[in-house]
Amino acid sequence: RVEWCRSKKIITNSTDSVFFLTVYETEVRHLAPTRFGDQLTIEVEVKLVKAKLNFQYRLKVAGKMTALVKTVHCRMDKDFKVSRFDKNLVTLLEKEIWTETWL
Repeated sequence: RVEWCRSKKIITNSTDSVFFLTVYETEVRHLAPTRFGDQLTIEVEVKLVKAKLNFQYRLKVAGKMTALVKTVHCRMDKDFKVSRFDKNLVTLLEKEIWTETWL
């Protein structure tokens, strides 16, 4: 998700970025073993649901799905209060394609 955000110029290396993607929830469904040294391919999709940013990841080894992962994030201010995402981000996210894969 960090690489996805950097590629979209959403986050930088500043300390403000720490509050931008606060982890709220994680879920992992393991489908097949992944071994140390395996070359992983990770497909990422993103969607905004109210004040939360949902990421879903499909982890693959040699084209075979090994795990489905979902993380939910919120934006917090420096007082640890949830705040809404910037309108520019909302506009960007409306263009993202989301294929529901969570089983």
